[in-house]
Amino acid sequence: MGDRWQALRAEFPSAERWTYLAHAAVSPLPLRCQQGMQAYLDELVAHGGVHYPQVPLAAARRARQLGAQLMGCPLEGVFFVTSTSQGVGVAATGISCGPGDNVVLVDREFPSNLRPWLHLRKRGVELRFVPQRDSRVLADDLAAAVDHRTAAVSVSFVQFLSGFRLDLAPVAEICRRHDALFVLDAIQGLGVFPVQAQAMGVDLLAADAHKWLLGPEGVGLGYASPRAMERLEPVVQGWLSVRRPFDVFALDQPLMPDARRFQPGSPNQAGIHGMAGSLELLAEIGPEVMAQRLILLTDHLAEGLQQAGWSVLSPRVHDGEKSGIILCTHPAVDFATLSAWLEEHGVVSSVRGGALRLSPHGYTTIDELDRVVALLSHRTVF
Repeated sequence: MGDRWQALRAEFPSAERWTYLAHAAVSPLPLRCQQGMQAYLDELVAHGGVHYPQVPLAAARRARQLGAQLMGCPLEGVFFVTSTSQGVGVAATGISCGPGDNVVLVDREFPSNLRPWLHLRKRGVELRFVPQRDSRVLADDLAAAVDHRTAAVSVSFVQFLSGFRLDLAPVAEICRRHDALFVLDAIQGLGVFPVQAQAMGVDLLAADAHKWLLGPEGVGLGYASPRAMERLEPVVQGWLSVRRPFDVFALDQPLMPDARRFQPGSPNQAGIHGMAGSLELLAEIGPEVMAQRLILLTDHLAEGLQQAGWSVLSPRVHDGEKSGIILCTHPAVDFATLSAWLEEHGVVSSVRGGALRLSPHGYTTIDELDRVVALLSHRTVF
């Protein structure tokens, strides 16, 4: 394990107790995140709002700068979300469409990228669900579902269950061809796999921080393209949605000229302070390097599981479809008791869709993965 990964591991006291393979669920927090949150709490305890808004504005700008770097977009396109659902909801509630229009979605995705769109059925909008084939989302299937009445295509960067990572370029081309908004749920890949949202033609991106971004729940990153800002109405507005927020009686003033128009009110400042620390940690490594590390770890894990008699369900034919998620199964395993048994042995995992989902991060070691495989190979009947 190189110095880079040892330094990252030192940020996680949880690693002294747990082999943590559930980053696709809820990540443990690094010390950098805790320190950021604690600094803000200390500020409030000592001074209350005396230094408002200077202190929160400084942290917010730093987090937005780091977010722009990770998302591959200009600073003016970055805004904070309270959850992935809320971020996707910016598009799903603000989009202009009605009877005869349609939105293209993917079947069996996580509800954060599906439920925000369901209300559009009441407007007469058709929701077209593209099936997954062998746990993959195929560009040809998306293309077949899109037509000149498609208002948006909303997909996940990485499938929460199988771990399939989508090539974004063909999807962006489909959307450009039909003038549809490209909406991306990026929670299962942002920060650890490269994203160039502006260059790739993404219009609206949302990702909560509590998974691969190593941040707290209740805060995350959003990106809106100029086209999205032009087309999406900020349905939920608040005092911070406008250019002069302290001019509180000027209700007719214009919205913020950038993506912060989609932030209606006072954000989760403690969460932003913590997320900024986590984003700094990830920026020191970079998503390209982190992606290589995760592919190395998950390749090793997948090979070990297969040698131990487990079936790996995650698509892994080529590196471009791999992520940090390994979904696997075994015919002799009772998955209702598996996670609890692994936890008794110091391993944190997830059971999803009747299979075991393992999701290491960059600070996970090969030795830890070998130990987990050894546990699983000796405990196949429950």
